[in-house]
Amino acid sequence: MSKRPTLTLRWPVKTPPVPDIVFVDVTEDSAPPALKPIRVATLPPVEHVTVEEEHRVNVLRLLEGWAAWIRTDEPLAEGVPRQSMGAPDARIHGVEDMEIEANKHSVRVVHTAVWELDVVEREAVLMHYRLKRRGVWRADFAKVFDQAVDSLYEFLKDRVAC
Repeated sequence: MSKRPTLTLRWPVKTPPVPDIVFVDVTEDSAPPALKPIRVATLPPVEHVTVEEEHRVNVLRLLEGWAAWIRTDEPLAEGVPRQSMGAPDARIHGVEDMEIEANKHSVRVVHTAVWELDVVEREAVLMHYRLKRRGVWRADFAKVFDQAVDSLYEFLKDRVAC
């Protein structure tokens, strides 16, 4: 094995020494030298989320947005747009306005869905988000709330992306 000439660079700044790099000529007759093992980073295990769990998380996210909107006492702005379907709405001037309008739409849909639930399920949702102080019904509201989330998914899956 022939040794290649050493290449020295002149650098105006003092730097720490760097270990030499050894170049090995590999031909068809000689095998490459054994490589040193490198440290492999281990990744955490991948969490597998079922479709039902993902839908449940999405419905809970929509419900939290709805509850936050309801707590602000802002109107849900039911009604028709100010202009025709083909023309842009006079209220929308930028991306932020479009996001607000999309949030209003999802809040209106969730609000309608909550009020179309059975009475006990509706009470469970309102009690869960503390939108109602006292309840007339006696039930295990944690179990009824889980049932209400499933019912809300069935209602919302065709109306809002969840």
